[in-house]
Amino acid sequence: METELNEEKRRKIELTPAAEDCLEMIYRMSFGESADINPIPVRICALAERLNVSPSSASRMAQSMALWGYLDFRRYGYVTMTGEGRAHGEYLVRRHETAARFFGRLCGGKSDVDIEKIEHYITACALEAMERELSADVTNADDAEKT
Repeated sequence: METELNEEKRRKIELTPAAEDCLEMIYRMSFGESADINPIPVRICALAERLNVSPSSASRMAQSMALWGYLDFRRYGYVTMTGEGRAHGEYLVRRHETAARFFGRLCGGKSDVDIEKIEHYITACALEAMERELSADVTNADDAEKT
C-alpha cells in the first residue's frame, strides 16, 4: 500500500519552473539535436554550469527528480533520464520551441528571457492551440505562394 501511495503522489507532482528548466536542460544535454540516439549521461557539475547554479543545488534538484521518477541519479556523478523523464523532457523542449516560434512571430522577433518566463504557464491546451496557429500560418503561406 505504501508503494501505491508513493506512485500516486509521484504522478501528482507539479514541477516548479526551476525543476522544469532543469529537466529541459538535462534532456537537451542528453539528446542534443536528436532524440533518436541513445542518451548521453549528464554530469552534475556540467548541469550546474549550464543552469548557472551551484553543483550542490543541481545535485539536490536531481535527487528530487530521481525520487519523482524522472531521473536515475548517482550522487556527485551522472544523471540519466528514465522513460517518464524523457517523455516529459521532450514535452518541455517542444513547449519551449513552440512558444519561441509563436511569440517570435507575434512580436516580430524573439526574446529568450521572455520565453523562459512565459513557457512555464503555457498549458497543454494552449500549446496545442499555438501549434495549430503556427501550422495554419505555414499552410496559408504555402497557399499564397501557389497563387
